[in-house]
Amino acid sequence: MYGYIRPLRGELKVADYERYQAAYCGLCRTLQKRYGFLCRFLVSYDLSFLALLLGEEKHSCRSFCPRHPLRKRRCLGGQGLDVAADCCVILCWWKFNDEVRDSRGLKRLAARLLRRLYRPAYKRAAARRPDFDAVMVRELDRLAALEETRSPSLDAAADCFASILAACGEEAASAEIRRILHELLYHVGRCIYILDAADDLEEDTRQESYNPLRCRLDGGMDAEELRGTLNLSQRRAAAALELLDKSRNTEILENILTLGLPEVFSLVLSGQWKKRHELTRAYMRREGEADE
Repeated sequence: MYGYIRPLRGELKVADYERYQAAYCGLCRTLQKRYGFLCRFLVSYDLSFLALLLGEEKHSCRSFCPRHPLRKRRCLGGQGLDVAADCCVILCWWKFNDEVRDSRGLKRLAARLLRRLYRPAYKRAAARRPDFDAVMVRELDRLAALEETRSPSLDAAADCFASILAACGEEAASAEIRRILHELLYHVGRCIYILDAADDLEEDTRQESYNPLRCRLDGGMDAEELRGTLNLSQRRAAAALELLDKSRNTEILENILTLGLPEVFSLVLSGQWKKRHELTRAYMRREGEADE
């Protein structure tokens, strides 16, 4: 996935950071249990957020990690992680499918290979979550139509991905919780789409690929207006979170929506996100080596 939905680590309590890390590791482990080792590589911050949001974890364990083979990692488990794992496989497979259509050269070849490798896992996930997969197909067809006509509407394009992510909460027990989750996940999905469009703007402009943000900027939209529409969705997602009952995950989720997201906004809109992302990955590799 995209990796935009993450906490601001420096503002998390130690116990909350350890719990967040356990959710991330738990999602990785759940992906292997349900879909095989190869699917561990699909784990992402975005889906870890989803797992924490969808419900209180029922258990935890300590498990060996292929990346840190000398030390067991704490892993959370439960229904929220199962749902997040299923949605993760479906989302990633359709992303590979989209890259096959839109990319060129080696990037397209890599996407073709990944699509073939993950197809069996996708088939199992789609059988478990047919309604979510149907939403994916419907919304991606709608997005493809917008791309074909070179629609200048950023809102219409963002609505497609936002509707996909909102569908992840449709299995909640009550209609009220489903309504709240729909609002929250819709606006998180909207942020992800707009951030991805901003992050890819330079490359899409160079390759003359469809990017609705290009049209909006050419039409007079400035950076402050773009930040304003992101802030609006961020505030609506945070407001929806306040309507949910408090849980052990609430402070982590609040950190992600009120501190982590604004930080990512600033990095992406200033052009520093990709550079910072590489530095973060290098740091995490060093931290993993130190743990061992």
